[in-house]
Amino acid sequence: MNRRCFGYQDKVLLLQHGSTELLALAQRRGALLHKLLSGTAIFEQDLTKPHGRLHHSDWLKLLQNCQQQLNSPELPFLLGTALLNNRYISLCQSLQYAQNLRQALQQLLYFRHQLFPGLYARLYQQQQRILIEVKPALGLGAQHGFMLSMLCSLLLSLIKQQLGDSHGVSIQLQQNASGQPLQHQLYWGCDVSFNQPCDSISIAQSLWQQSFIDADASRFNAARRTCRQLNRVLPKQRALPESICRLQRRALPQLLNQDQVAAALGLSSSSLKRQLSQHNTNFATLLDEVRRDAARTLLQQGLYSNRQLAQKLGYSDEHNFRRAFKRWTGLIPSDFKGLFHCN
Repeated sequence: MNRRCFGYQDKVLLLQHGSTELLALAQRRGALLHKLLSGTAIFEQDLTKPHGRLHHSDWLKLLQNCQQQLNSPELPFLLGTALLNNRYISLCQSLQYAQNLRQALQQLLYFRHQLFPGLYARLYQQQQRILIEVKPALGLGAQHGFMLSMLCSLLLSLIKQQLGDSHGVSIQLQQNASGQPLQHQLYWGCDVSFNQPCDSISIAQSLWQQSFIDADASRFNAARRTCRQLNRVLPKQRALPESICRLQRRALPQLLNQDQVAAALGLSSSSLKRQLSQHNTNFATLLDEVRRDAARTLLQQGLYSNRQLAQKLGYSDEHNFRRAFKRWTGLIPSDFKGLFHCN
């Protein structure tokens, strides 16, 4: 079996899909272009090429350079809005011409690798709300907060533009509240809570089917066709952590060990371990994440006892499952039951 690499070099972006906007915002705040490009494989002349490309590692280096040169915490908020309004980004154009929020989010999640290859999402139904849980597909490290804020800003700008306001939307963040929480409230205009178990965006289900102001089926389809054409130069490939979680979800109630997962991905066990360390994670952490997500889905169904849940998730007994669930959510399973439904 051919060995596969799941590093940052496999993730390719267009320079016009965020990099040029970021550099323009940074330069307007006094940053020097040659310092912003330092340590990347990007040359100044590349910025004017319509289909100039960069690897995701260069994108992360750009973010790092911006943060080192500038004290501008508003950058990810402004960049998310700038991306949405960029008429040269087909994906963002399709979002604005979508029929409603449901169609727009389906489009964004399907083509998200064209703008956010470092993130992926899972959707849940929580009573009368839709919960979008956002996870790092790559080991973003310190840049995860920037990418997450950029994505949330893009979505909230879309909702405000097409539905009038962001009433009915709230955001939950894992980070603590020490990082200027009022700034998040100011730019997003919605409720933001910190120190949460996961990063997520909660949207009232009543907003799901409301027609967009700029809905246009012919323009949406044209933009979607361009997105499909872009897939030829921006291949849709899952990153290593996401691929492992997908394999483990399919294997439940069995649990794949590290050697089995490595073989399924065409890697040696040592290579798998080394690449996971480059993503700032490890095999046990990903397995824990898969069990947590599966537990939430199964609990909402209300069909299983704690003992049955423990068996379905690969725990040796009910006690170990309850202890793990309390660690994940701060609640015991019976208190949590009925809150989530995987959509």
